[in-house]
Amino acid sequence: MPSGYGSSQHLNQLQQSTAGGSSPYNFQPQNTSMDTSVIPRQTQGDSMTCIVNASITCISSSGSSSFSTKRSGGISSIAHSQQDSFYSTSNNSGTSTVASSSKPRIGSSLGHYRSQSRQDDRERDRDQDRLRLYVFGGFHQYTDAVNNDLYRLDVETMLWEKLIYTKGEPPSKRNDHSATLWGDDRIVIFGGSDERNQYCNDVHILHVRTLTWETPEVSGVIPAGRVKHAATIMDNKLYISGGCLEQEVSETVSQELLCLNLSTWEWEEPIDFVSRYTHTLFVHRNKLFAYGGYNEEMDRTGVIAYMDLDTCEVTKINVSSDIAPNVAAQQFSQVCGHHLVVVISQGVRYELQKFTGGIWALDLDCFQWIKHDDWKVLGENHTWHYFSMERDGDQFHLIGDVHDSDEYFKQVLTIDLREYGSFREQPVTIGKELGKLLQDQMSLADFQIFCTGIDAASNTVGPFNGYYAPSDSSGEHDMMIDSHPMILNQRIRSQRQTPSSSRANSPQQESIIMCHKLILMARWPHFANMVQSGMLEAQTNTLTLPEPYETVKAFINYLYTDSIEGMTTDTTADLLVIGSMYVMKRLVQLCNSVLHQRIDIETVSRIYHRAGLSGQIGLRQRALKFMFRNYGPVSKT
Repeated sequence: MPSGYGSSQHLNQLQQSTAGGSSPYNFQPQNTSMDTSVIPRQTQGDSMTCIVNASITCISSSGSSSFSTKRSGGISSIAHSQQDSFYSTSNNSGTSTVASSSKPRIGSSLGHYRSQSRQDDRERDRDQDRLRLYVFGGFHQYTDAVNNDLYRLDVETMLWEKLIYTKGEPPSKRNDHSATLWGDDRIVIFGGSDERNQYCNDVHILHVRTLTWETPEVSGVIPAGRVKHAATIMDNKLYISGGCLEQEVSETVSQELLCLNLSTWEWEEPIDFVSRYTHTLFVHRNKLFAYGGYNEEMDRTGVIAYMDLDTCEVTKINVSSDIAPNVAAQQFSQVCGHHLVVVISQGVRYELQKFTGGIWALDLDCFQWIKHDDWKVLGENHTWHYFSMERDGDQFHLIGDVHDSDEYFKQVLTIDLREYGSFREQPVTIGKELGKLLQDQMSLADFQIFCTGIDAASNTVGPFNGYYAPSDSSGEHDMMIDSHPMILNQRIRSQRQTPSSSRANSPQQESIIMCHKLILMARWPHFANMVQSGMLEAQTNTLTLPEPYETVKAFINYLYTDSIEGMTTDTTADLLVIGSMYVMKRLVQLCNSVLHQRIDIETVSRIYHRAGLSGQIGLRQRALKFMFRNYGPVSKT
């Protein structure tokens, strides 16, 4: 790179070279120096003085899960979905157009109405797409007065508004509750302590678009009231972790993980997780993480605990590093992509000790700490009381004011995480897209697979022989694997020379799977070799397999989606044999991993048999040991 690259002289040369307009780029630097400091923004409107001890909820309009952290003040940051507001405003604009004139004239007046309607739609879309913070509840730090007030901050205009006119019955006055955003426009309130210092266990829903409160009737195992817990929502389930429980003498720290099904409003049986309060709860790669907060000894902890949501197994990790944030410091934290972002703000007034502040990120894939910036970027003369971050967003907001101020919501400092390389990575969707192609685009299919291992009339799956040998010994099958141990010297070559139309005369009924030759060639090496060798199947665009329809369908689905998620144990065991037969190592590994977790009384015999056919010694030995330990129950299956 030239020595003067990026200097002011270099920028001036670029500016002069583009001044004549010959360049297609519109590069007009404002000045040669760049101010990278971040300045807090002042808020206006209705003020909230010394309100503490509520909850912070974060949301992104494009996200699929929500999460919340605990701190002082009930904040929900909402980025409304522009698509949702389009559907809502379309109906409104249509109604207003009809109401404007019952007999609209054709011509300029109707064009004016339509133009005005489109302009109103655009204005409403811009209004709905703004980021807003919703504050609920809390109590006054000096008077101890608990409230159930609802405030809203428009982050674009920095204007606070107290929302007085709401519909429905609002929750009782409370603090130390959780407020978790559900979807794009509902906030779920749970728990907290009311004005009589009693712990609550009720659930309330705020519909943000209509400002309507709803109190659903819940059932199941109703949990005890709690405060200072953490909450998150995933797949229409509200997860509640830890918190403090009310006791006659003193508080106890809960280690329960609660789950409320938001579709049925039924509380599930609680399970043990980790004793924690005032912590952060979030979901990453189908694992539920708990970070920070206090343990049962009332000490701040740096232990990271996570639960596999499939197996409910809990793992605890203590990540020690010279650059890790100080465990004893007051921390704000939330997940962003595959990073856990941690912020320590210097000068929190109720901390007895002072710690070096800054911005950190923990890589959740390798559990390594990265320090991005020191405390100066957060403002040298400010105390930040609240932390809010959009779900799956790339910015976080600190809310507070200058030191010794009682205006806890006076200023907002926004930090762009993209400057530090932290952002949400878009999920890989090619598997889902190709799976949708398999289901919906059969008009584009150019290849047929006939499955003869099923009675199509009765839809009864026939036995899977573990190799491509005909169950009726007729020899009329297409394919063969020459060198595989499970074939045992049975080498069946294609003997069928009759066209596919003659299949109708065959006594064995067949099921047909339509698919796309190009995808089969790209994903199935044996199929690609068959096509390239010019075999009859490649010329007739048909292939006959002697396996059951469900097994072949699952195999084709794997070729399209690269996933075996949702498949039954029997089907997965059959796929293990097919994967071994075609030397498809990834498919074998996926099936092997799943079957290791699914060994039980009912499935162990089939898994043992398929493991033997596919040469998976480890899986076979594990299944064999399980059968020895449970010989009586297994022998009755």
